[in-house]
Amino acid sequence: MTAFRIATILFAFIPLFFGVLGIFAGAAGAVPEPELYELPEITALDNQYRYLSGVYIGIAAMLFYSAGDVAGRALVFRMAVLAVFIGGLGRVVSYLSVGEPPIWQLGGMALELIAPVFILWQAKVIKSA
Repeated sequence: MTAFRIATILFAFIPLFFGVLGIFAGAAGAVPEPELYELPEITALDNQYRYLSGVYIGIAAMLFYSAGDVAGRALVFRMAVLAVFIGGLGRVVSYLSVGEPPIWQLGGMALELIAPVFILWQAKVIKSA
């Protein structure tokens, strides 16, 4: 159970990091040409980007919380992982409809798509406890 808790906490730092970064840096970090950042469409994108960065922080909080009681907070953990997985599916849709994102976002997509493995691990940990 300890290994699972540690893995959950480490996993939670990923959305926490990107959430905090996104709130403070905004969409500007994802726009390659700074002059594009002045377009009206980008302000809407930035607003949505910062909002979703806050959601990332909420998911991280759910993961941290669930690590404290693996069995008792299993549903919270599963819902957080489901949200991460659905976000990964959104990245797949973007990849297929808009094009290939930067490599670091591909890495994020890969982690998000394999996140349900954590649910299987959690079930095994709970069953063996």
